[in-house]
Amino acid sequence: MATIPSDELAALPNAELLELVRELRAANEHMRSIAHAPPSAAQSLLDDQLRRTSLLTQLAIEFRESLDPAMIIEQSLRAIAVHLMVPGASIIVVGGDGIELATSVVDHVVQPMEPELAREVVEKGLAGWVLRHGSSVALSDVARDRRWLQFSERHRSGSVIVIPIRQSSAIHGVLTVHRGSPYAFSSHDLILLEGVAAQLGVALSAVRHQASERQRRSQAMDLLAMSQFLSAEHTPAELAAVLYEKSVLVFGARAGFLFLGDGSGELRSVLPEGDLAPDPTLVTSAAGAARLAWASQRIATTGPDPDTTCVALPLTNHGLAIGAYALLHVNGGGFAASAWSLLTAFTHMVAAACANMTLVASLSEQARALEGLVAQRTGQVQRSRDALRVVFDSLREGILLLDAGERVLAANSNFCVGIAGAQPRKIVGQSYAQVWQGLEQRGALLVELLAAPGSGRQCLAVAQDVAGATRRFLVERSPVGGEGRPVEQYIEFWREQT
Repeated sequence: MATIPSDELAALPNAELLELVRELRAANEHMRSIAHAPPSAAQSLLDDQLRRTSLLTQLAIEFRESLDPAMIIEQSLRAIAVHLMVPGASIIVVGGDGIELATSVVDHVVQPMEPELAREVVEKGLAGWVLRHGSSVALSDVARDRRWLQFSERHRSGSVIVIPIRQSSAIHGVLTVHRGSPYAFSSHDLILLEGVAAQLGVALSAVRHQASERQRRSQAMDLLAMSQFLSAEHTPAELAAVLYEKSVLVFGARAGFLFLGDGSGELRSVLPEGDLAPDPTLVTSAAGAARLAWASQRIATTGPDPDTTCVALPLTNHGLAIGAYALLHVNGGGFAASAWSLLTAFTHMVAAACANMTLVASLSEQARALEGLVAQRTGQVQRSRDALRVVFDSLREGILLLDAGERVLAANSNFCVGIAGAQPRKIVGQSYAQVWQGLEQRGALLVELLAAPGSGRQCLAVAQDVAGATRRFLVERSPVGGEGRPVEQYIEFWREQT
């Protein structure tokens, strides 16, 4: 049976891989059953080839069934311990924030490495050297190399192979395999472990890609939720509370603060209220970077203290500087390259929301000022109306104000009480014909039409007053309004001629 490269094995379906393992095991058993003499060199080479193929095939199958990095590391260490019969091995996975995962197997027992031990190995030991240089190291006798750290009695002697776990140009971690006796590894073991490290690199790269996609989907959903939140009207404190929460959940910051210009050249913090009220020292730490970003209209980064880094982004809307958005990170943390585009879009949304919020506040202030002015003018009109009413009622003539349909809009007390013998509320709202009908019911009413210039009208009316005496009135009607406009109202004077 021909040897299949490890990358082609990784591409085969699970069913074909299992069938291949069965065939290899069957062929191995067959060759062992027909061999009556001690194993030859060819037989040993075949056994070694079968062992390597079986290990790589097992790992390829197990890596396909898990996207948990801890499970992948544990499966790898168990398989290495069983197939290579080594007493100790470890895998350290590193990322942008340092050591992400450190696991070891000792006498077939898989357990996490102590954080301090893993950190010292990466900083001072052989594993750290391999991570920094990206090349494998095989030591036949560890006692002759100072890069090998001796943490216990079992580490004082033996041989070791240390291989970087990489995918393309990215190094994800380091694999260390140790045996207690010198010269215990062959070149075939080195080749086999490099194949294991290559499969680990592919598996860890897939896991990180999957985690990155999940994070990006989650961030996109948070951005959509934020856009829906910003589409409604909110107070500055409510906006500051949402920004604080999103800074922690979406961008992994320690805190996030909103700073807005107050119109007088000063930049002031807008803080959430209640349970989300932040520590004042954090606000002070972010204020310096926020002022730099606001003044320069560029991203500003400062280190307010040894443990914190602040990144501030300017908030601009249509070229107008509104304020700044500042995020605090613990040293060593920061934004991934994929997060910057999301952060930029997020900042633009915040700037637009702040501009709208400022505009709404300005319009509300203007509306309140306008309401006050309207109330003032209404009071003036009411006082003028009351004064006019006093003058209106004090005139000796009877006066009627009629609309275009000859309905009474207003009448002074002299006409209502002195001529019609009724209260104003009985007269106002009646048609002109109803007013004349009321006068007729009180007694004889004579009307004599007189000539009148223009569109006015004059007539002579004779009526009886409340005491029954006969009274004569000259009734004159004139349109209200200037020339060239339709007549909407008439004013009518009843002047007594008795």
